[in-house]
Amino acid sequence: MKGTWSVRNGNIKSHNHLVIIDPRVGNRLRNKDTKWIPVPLIMAFVRERGNVIDYEIPINGNLKNPKFHLKDAILDLVKNIFIKPPATFNSSKVRENENEIEKSLSVKWEMRQSELTKSQEKFAKKMANFLEENPDASITVQPMHYTEKEKEHILFYEAKKKYFLLHNKIKEQSYTEDDSMEVVKMSAKDSSFVKYLNKNYSGAFVFTVQEKCRLFVGSDLINKRFNELTKQRASAFRYYFKENGTNNRLKIYNGKNEIPFNGFSYYKITYKGELPSSLIRAYQKMDKFNSKAPRNKRWRSNL
Repeated sequence: MKGTWSVRNGNIKSHNHLVIIDPRVGNRLRNKDTKWIPVPLIMAFVRERGNVIDYEIPINGNLKNPKFHLKDAILDLVKNIFIKPPATFNSSKVRENENEIEKSLSVKWEMRQSELTKSQEKFAKKMANFLEENPDASITVQPMHYTEKEKEHILFYEAKKKYFLLHNKIKEQSYTEDDSMEVVKMSAKDSSFVKYLNKNYSGAFVFTVQEKCRLFVGSDLINKRFNELTKQRASAFRYYFKENGTNNRLKIYNGKNEIPFNGFSYYKITYKGELPSSLIRAYQKMDKFNSKAPRNKRWRSNL
């Protein structure tokens, strides 16, 4: 996002340019607190043939009555309706191949996920077999933690769990998997839960649900649960490497904190030595797609 703004005596002269390269749609989160927006349908109109969103929206007028010039955006929408469909097949192939490469180079972790999914287990086993078949190869993993978001999810879960136990007069030892599912389904904005927090933790400098939950359960517990989560993930990922004796060629570094591109914590995987044949094939296909993909030169320079 680039732009220049000039405001003099309330008069605006502004140029704004938005470029989003390779935007993607995440999984839909079903939650009582969120409204449904048809993002895939919207993307079909705003995303251009080269899998890019590119809009220029100048603004002028004055602060009380600004004028947004949407000519470029409207023309792009019209072009996308008539020009993009013939290239849809090629774009889908590009995204399919990009996903293949991404899956070979990373493992995504959903919030509070501590065990591998079936497809992730298959991938981990495939990597372990690859090391077994290639004695000179090794794999390094750099955990990229979306720490702030992970801890927020842990915070809400632990606060709702503590409230659930108190409200239903259940001891920790009697807490079941079904109880856990009830807690997961409970909204952080549940009226009785929020009423309890307001009654016990409202103060002059405490305003948000997050702050009240943190006072309710304590930061130490959240940090402890987060550390346990990262250890459980590393242990789950190592399982197949230990099973076939290649664990000594798998190196998992200490985690780094960042806001990741996909909104989730993930393992960044690097191969040393021989590359898996499936990854080599995916790279070769990508080279072909990049030479043919309908991307503007300006966009390609940013890739």
